Amino acid sequence: MNQPNGFRSKRSLLWLLALVLVGVTLQAAPADATFPGENGKIAFRRFLNEERTWGAVFTIRPDGSGERQITKPPNGFVDRNPDISPDGRRIAFEREAVDCGPDCTSDEVYVVNSDGTHLKQLTRNPAGQLCGSGGTCNGTPAWSPDGRHIAFTRASGLVVDDTIENVGIFVMKDDGSQIQQLTQKVRPSVGADSDPQWSPNGRTIVFQRRNVRTALPANGIALVVIDLATQRQRRITPWELRAGDTPDWSPDGQRILFHSNVDGAPDVSANLYTVRPDGTGLRQLTFATGGVVQYLGSSYSPDGRMIAFGRFPETGGTNADVLVMRTDATHVRRVTHTVLYDSYPDWGPA
Repeated sequence: MNQPNGFRSKRSLLWLLALVLVGVTLQAAPADATFPGENGKIAFRRFLNEERTWGAVFTIRPDGSGERQITKPPNGFVDRNPDISPDGRRIAFEREAVDCGPDCTSDEVYVVNSDGTHLKQLTRNPAGQLCGSGGTCNGTPAWSPDGRHIAFTRASGLVVDDTIENVGIFVMKDDGSQIQQLTQKVRPSVGADSDPQWSPNGRTIVFQRRNVRTALPANGIALVVIDLATQRQRRITPWELRAGDTPDWSPDGQRILFHSNVDGAPDVSANLYTVRPDGTGLRQLTFATGGVVQYLGSSYSPDGRMIAFGRFPETGGTNADVLVMRTDATHVRRVTHTVLYDSYPDWGPA
């Protein structure tokens, strides 16, 4: 996750768990607009307080100028996981209630214009129903290349022994309608699928899978790809790498970017890697050791030459900043410089 090992919210406890099957006759739409293009602004999540119970989506130019707060959540809510639409005009994100009481858990998907106007909630629970008590948690949205659909994570069912019944990948239209389940359609599930990202050609989705219940290895985490036409799934990273947390496709669709040690041992550093969509060509980009430095979620630039990523410790010694580097991990440069916690970058088009 884009936070130090050991940091947990109620959302984390619920979303850590769920299932392992396939499903849905969803046909990927043609990619009218693709992700490659000229480099624009970087969207990211910033915690607005030291307790990390209040956070908003910001945008910034890659040179660190033009920082702007895009969302204005109420106190006790965190806006996270921003994903910029292929045309750069809208940002999908997840709004989590983290400070609303011991029995309150709420995550919903929203869309807002890139200038902060026209906020719209796409997923919604009936009154009185919350995640873990008959409702759903919805988050980690990702645009399709044509901008007409959004893939997202949905957790649903009751919570027993800190394990929610089902967590899978879903797809909906960009107005929140026509929701379809894509993975994990068996209940109770034995794995949790989350953090989807659509390939630039619209034919494949990569996501993170976590084993729970009877799945082996227990609590294993890996990246999986699903072919939307055939519904075939394939694990592309070794379980022991614990790969995941907002993986991202290169604009040419040839490589997938991710970080290791998701929710792993605190004395092990998370590092950035890339892998081909067929699971070959695993390549390590950063080489932190000992758990002192942790690399977090990351994103390719639209021109495919740079990577934006979160890393801590940075400014202030205990918080993360957003940085950029070349795809060979050289020319590292800090973009944000605050004592607050900045992470979850997504690099949009100009």
